[in-house]
Amino acid sequence: MAPTPALVPAENSTKVKSKFANMTNKNTGLVFNCYSLRRRMKASRVGRFIRPASVVYLGAVLEYLLAEVLELAGNCARDNKRKIIKPRHVIMAVEMDDELKPLFSDVIMPGSGVVPGVHTCLIGKRDQDTFRGWARQGLSKAQVGAKV
Repeated sequence: MAPTPALVPAENSTKVKSKFANMTNKNTGLVFNCYSLRRRMKASRVGRFIRPASVVYLGAVLEYLLAEVLELAGNCARDNKRKIIKPRHVIMAVEMDDELKPLFSDVIMPGSGVVPGVHTCLIGKRDQDTFRGWARQGLSKAQVGAKV
């Protein structure tokens, strides 16, 4: 008969825990890739050291903001009877929301057009002669030609 192999004690087979942070999507519960966020933060020289917890926190905040903006833009697209969210819907949704408007105050989105509405400084005082035609204001062709 063949001899049975000797059993290795359990204390020698323990795994050494990695010193690197595990920022996988499974552990963080985020959709955003934390590794690419950390790489971008390092490339933009945000700080000397970038802790993994700060990257996860930033990813969570960005994901929340993105979900909020996309929900409002989706509602705006649905109100306009469209199935695709376009930049126009995003900018209209942001301009209608009081909390997101200050965040996007300096943002210029290509292809979004202008926000509907007339600025208050452009609205002048109305009097009874505001909406009268050219003939009633004394600017008709006959009167202009007679003055020359």
